[in-house]
Amino acid sequence: MSPVAGPDRRSRLRSATDDSHRRLDEIVDQAGFFDDRPSYASYLEATLRARQPLELTLTDSGAEALFEAWPDRRIVAALREDIADVTGTVPAADPIVIVSTMSPAQAIGSLYVLEGSALGGRQLALRAHAIGMSPAFGARHFAQQTATPKSWSTFLRVLEALPLDTAEEDACIAAAVAVFASFERAYSAVTMPPLRALRSLPSTSPRPLPTPSRPSPAS
Repeated sequence: MSPVAGPDRRSRLRSATDDSHRRLDEIVDQAGFFDDRPSYASYLEATLRARQPLELTLTDSGAEALFEAWPDRRIVAALREDIADVTGTVPAADPIVIVSTMSPAQAIGSLYVLEGSALGGRQLALRAHAIGMSPAFGARHFAQQTATPKSWSTFLRVLEALPLDTAEEDACIAAAVAVFASFERAYSAVTMPPLRALRSLPSTSPRPLPTPSRPSPAS
């Protein structure tokens, strides 16, 4: 196996996913997910839909053999608790069938995105705190993501140490882009609560509807 020369793997991944990352950030910002609790609930549910199949597939693909800390980095259980906190309802466990496992190259590319999300999680946690969330209520998954500051540097050492040939490097990058795309689809598909749209409308008195004329009886 001939390793790929050139910039470090982190730089290659960052460059290849830069547009995807920026687009995802814009979707989250524009959606107003952190404006109020109903919107935040939508964010949690969308995150769960995107993250749950990825965590299951990575676990089934032996991600722990690549990244020893993986079991502690899974946040689906915390997300489910957060949703129960905010909505009062425990989300139903959707059946998920693992169609295929990931190769080590695909797994490390996927982990790059999931682990990198913990960096932005610190800022999102502050925004969640502003609407009443905390590590014990509604923001458990952020607390778990950010509890180990050294996790990112540990992961980067694993990322750079994994020997990959050219085809595997391509697979690694493709997997990272695919993970961003899965979150983009999940967040873009969210329909925000109707009350948020109503609050943005001008406060005016509704006009009375015209009374329809009754047809004349046939002669």
